[in-house]
Amino acid sequence: MRATVRAVLIAVTVGAGLVPAAAATKATAANTPTAPPGYQRLRSAPIPVPPGMFDAGGQVACPAGTVPWGGGAGFTGGFASAGNSINTSAPTGNGWEGRYNNSSTRPDDHFAVDAICAKQPADYTTTFTTVNNPAGSKSAAVAVCPAGTRLLSGGTLSTADTTDVQLLSAWPLGPERFKSVMWNGSATGQQLTTFAVCGHRPAGYAITSATGSDTGGPDTLAGGAQCPAGRQYWAGASM
Repeated sequence: MRATVRAVLIAVTVGAGLVPAAAATKATAANTPTAPPGYQRLRSAPIPVPPGMFDAGGQVACPAGTVPWGGGAGFTGGFASAGNSINTSAPTGNGWEGRYNNSSTRPDDHFAVDAICAKQPADYTTTFTTVNNPAGSKSAAVAVCPAGTRLLSGGTLSTADTTDVQLLSAWPLGPERFKSVMWNGSATGQQLTTFAVCGHRPAGYAITSATGSDTGGPDTLAGGAQCPAGRQYWAGASM
């Protein structure tokens, strides 16, 4: 039995609560002055993931005057099935990118990329750590925020572009570090990069988590952590 922990970075009291994913096909601004200035969540249109040897990718950009505080990539149209996995979910200079695998024969799978954007906070920076990910092995990397800043979110990038390289987990190691683990099932050595998006500690900052159990596959475990009442979230993670 494999335990799964999902963590969410949260902050600031907001009256509106979470922004529903279904309503985020375009920029959706928080309607309260207590949210981070310029807070918006954006989601790409569904991105086709054809079956085959190579992964599919897409990205979404933050509006002018904002920077990425977090983001993610996920299966759309229901739950991911056997053969679906994430290869990359990582910040770009002005948004978020994702890559998704479809090693099945289904021709109609889709995924989407989210970016959570806001005005640039004080001491904003993105750090990263890159390690080798040899063929047929798991590799882990930890990115660390500079002293005096707090982790806003994290991401993971693989140099591989084939469907046999999968992101196994990505989660915060407390308020200053972010860790990810990648499986390289290919016959070629790759590299794994873990990112930490960091900035000045916002008011109301907290990290919450929830734990579930996976009884084995092929199966999909659905679950997630909840922000406290009246809080807004920046990023999600799993391990």
